[in-house]
Amino acid sequence: MTEKAIRTEAGQAVDEPQGLGLRSRPILTVAEAMRAPGSRVEVCVALRVGRQRFEGLSAGVGLDVMEIRLAAEATLDAIHQAVGTERFILVGIKRLHAFDADVILVALRDQAKSARRYIGAVPVRSTNVHAAAAAVLDATNRILTAPNR
Repeated sequence: MTEKAIRTEAGQAVDEPQGLGLRSRPILTVAEAMRAPGSRVEVCVALRVGRQRFEGLSAGVGLDVMEIRLAAEATLDAIHQAVGTERFILVGIKRLHAFDADVILVALRDQAKSARRYIGAVPVRSTNVHAAAAAVLDATNRILTAPNR
């Protein structure tokens, strides 16, 4: 087994994901949706990494369901700016009601050769947009701050 391999519960060796080496975790500072006439929605997400600020934008036409997708896309845009590469693809995002609470669940796929999936889940405490952005960070933070080998 190589240095980069880890063992699963079944005892199979799998490659450890390549980290992106950020020195600190991205902090969500802004997650807001602006609605325009005609169902047009624009979502802005800002992240702080150390002393730097990265802003992601995404726009589309739709209702509440579209807002959370746009929030996830805007968050990925900001993350990709921070790391300098487009590493993650949004597989899907959904708002669920479980255990008497609303939860945003996001699935991402790694574009690295391993093509791993990452899942993030965050309860909705303020807005769907904020929870969607936080769910993307929940899914990616382990990889963003892992050492770049």
